[in-house]
Amino acid sequence: MTDTQPSNFSVVIQRRRLETKSSSLKTEMNGQQTSDNLDAERVCVDGLLQEGFRDSPSTKSVASQSYLPSSNFYLATSVRMESPFAYRLGTNYVPSDEEIERIQLDLVSHREQLARLDARIRELSEQRDKFKAYIDAHKALISHARRLPGDILEAIFLACLPTSRNAVMSTQEAPLLLCRIFSAWRIAALSMPRLWASLHVPVDFVLAKKSRPAAVEQWLQRAAACPISLSVWETWREPTDSDSAISALAKRLVAYSAGWRHIELTNMSVEIAQALAESFELPQCLESFTVVGNVLPLSAVKFLDGPSLRSVSLQSEGDLRVVLTLSVAWHQLTHLSLKSFNGREDALSLGDTIVLLGRCSRLVSFCVTLGNTQLPLESSCAALPFLVSLRVDGYWHLPSASLKYILDCVAMPQLRLLHAPTVDTEHEGGVFPLLSMVGKMPFLGDLTFNLASLTPQSLLETLQGFPTITHLSANTQVVTWGTQPPSCGTTTLLEVLTDTSICPQMHGLNIANSSDLSKTTLDAFLQARVKMESAGRLRRLIITFQRADPWSPFNIPDLSLTETQAYLAQGLDISLIPIGDPGISIPGPRTGLPPDKL
Repeated sequence: MTDTQPSNFSVVIQRRRLETKSSSLKTEMNGQQTSDNLDAERVCVDGLLQEGFRDSPSTKSVASQSYLPSSNFYLATSVRMESPFAYRLGTNYVPSDEEIERIQLDLVSHREQLARLDARIRELSEQRDKFKAYIDAHKALISHARRLPGDILEAIFLACLPTSRNAVMSTQEAPLLLCRIFSAWRIAALSMPRLWASLHVPVDFVLAKKSRPAAVEQWLQRAAACPISLSVWETWREPTDSDSAISALAKRLVAYSAGWRHIELTNMSVEIAQALAESFELPQCLESFTVVGNVLPLSAVKFLDGPSLRSVSLQSEGDLRVVLTLSVAWHQLTHLSLKSFNGREDALSLGDTIVLLGRCSRLVSFCVTLGNTQLPLESSCAALPFLVSLRVDGYWHLPSASLKYILDCVAMPQLRLLHAPTVDTEHEGGVFPLLSMVGKMPFLGDLTFNLASLTPQSLLETLQGFPTITHLSANTQVVTWGTQPPSCGTTTLLEVLTDTSICPQMHGLNIANSSDLSKTTLDAFLQARVKMESAGRLRRLIITFQRADPWSPFNIPDLSLTETQAYLAQGLDISLIPIGDPGISIPGPRTGLPPDKL
């Protein structure tokens, strides 16, 4: 052992001396602890002692450390921060002037040590940030997203598009959002025609900025040869100077009519109608055509007899009878919807409806608003072997006799959905029309009707006659005046359905415009339905409520949050909704889209 290499024994001796010195100093200071310098010296010796026992003297040199405290010093310091006033901390004790001076002197070294640690932390944080930035940059360089094959990347991009509506001109959604990630994805997105094959065009929004009409055209250009799905939404307006701008935009849109697959025009202006009439491009791939608003200009449109057209939807503010004069390939249609919003005389009559159905033998779904519901003098029949969905409404109301006439004249063996909200309680022969169809519609699973047209007895008999119903929708609103209050309402319906042998497969119930429901009736119905087998257990209940009069509060059963969560845990989702006034929307890229598609 050399002089520069103290043995473990010498370290122990030095520690003992320090302990003796510390003990004598404590006695002189009347029991107070030593200063920070002595504590630091003891810690240093402790560190040497630990290193001496850990490292063999023959192979490890302690002198090379120059007796400076290692990392153990900071650890020991944090452990050995024993305050001379430890027994006073956390109390209400007020120190004397002498004690205050001693405390301030004691804090000097600790503040210095804290400053050194803070500086070291800042230094290490800066170093960490540099290393992290270096690592992140290189990880991004070798990320999988940069090396995705083009076909996989295209599939991912297409999955980002909305599925229930067309894409909008917003950088918050695909495809524009995908162009803002990094340059490689922007180049890839711009080179994928299918990514740009759908567009929603709110005319007011597009014309609000000069660059947007050109952007619309550029969007459609990117679709290249892909079939295009296009929806155009306008607001009603008086003739103004902006008509020329609308006409220019219409010409930009119609220029790509050869590639249209799905086209929807809402509040179609004269300018767009003229552009459609002047179009000589026959859309060979046009599959669906929808117009909401004035349909009169359609008489000049030449392409409604296209070879691929399968769906036509006309929701008219004008005379809907013009549809009988349109050149449409009726025999190949599978979906037809004809609704009138203007007046009874402008809607299709019952006789016209039957004649039109005779032309559409391949229909899968049919929706109509009847104007003249008088029974025709000459009856005709139609066979719709593929019809699955039938929705019939009256402009003011749908008489039961009209519904019975349709059910008797049209053969629909595959019918699964029937929407027929009749409102009168006076039925031919005293029998609700649906009762005559028991056994003729064996697959009926979705039924919508008006409770006001039923009595408790006819309601029970109707529901018993269709045990295959899985979804039931009922409206309790009375739309005729001068009649007696309906004898059948929400309470009656739920009392009937509390018997689980009625509609044993029903998993969805929707009741509109309710105002007479009690908490007791609701609880009894829910308890009965959630205890059923999984195949027939109720999964969704929606009830909308209206006021009995404008000054009355909503009469909504008080279903607590705990009860709602308990039913949800059993698989039943419940919504009790008061009917409010619609809000006012501000024109934007999504203007004109239905709320359920936003």
